[in-house]
Formats: sequence, C-alpha cells, structure tokens
Amino acid sequence: MRYMIIISTDDDARRQWDADPAVFEDAHRAVFAELEASGELVDGNELDPDDTTVIGTWRGIRISSRGPFTEGTEVLGGYYIVDVADRERAVEIAGKLAETRFSPVEIRRLMH
Repeated sequence: MRYMIIISTDDDARRQWDADPAVFEDAHRAVFAELEASGELVDGNELDPDDTTVIGTWRGIRISSRGPFTEGTEVLGGYYIVDVADRERAVEIAGKLAETRFSPVEIRRLMH
C-alpha cells in the first residue's frame, strides 16, 4: 500500500529547525537511508517555501498568486511517498521525523 507522509510546518517549527537544524537533517537522512535500504521509498522531498504559486477562481476569474497563502501560518514543508505493508508501518516511519515534536505530520493512503 502506498501512503503519503505530509510534513506541515509553522512558525514554531521553523524556529525549532533554525535553532538546531542538524536534529532535523539527521532524522531525515536516517529515514531516507532506511527506506532506500528496505525498498519502501517511492519519493520524498522538502518543498521550497519561496517558490510557490497558488491557482484559484474568484468570481469566475482565474487568479494566480505567488507564495504559500493558506489560512494561518501552517504550510506544507515536505513529503514522503512510501510503499509499505500497512498503515502501521507508515505511522512508524512518520514517527521517526523530528517535526512530529513541533508540527503535524499527516499520513494518507494514496487512492490510485
């Protein structure tokens, strides 16, 4: 089963990252190495917060805005797509990410 592990970030998480980036980077390196060795990694990456475009329609007019404009301060910071035996394994993998101490990490099964 394939799952997407969605890493959200907010101002508090960014401050934690800035205070000790090695903690986060080491956790991601370890998770990537583990998933590559087990063959469970499909894809994963950090998302650039400065190169974002949001497309939508307002009053029938298509609009395009630069920047991660969302309600509040939380934005999508990165993701993993994993091919694992079950949801429990996806939860186990997500639990290894340092971000879980400061911001939400969501797990969703891919439908197709």
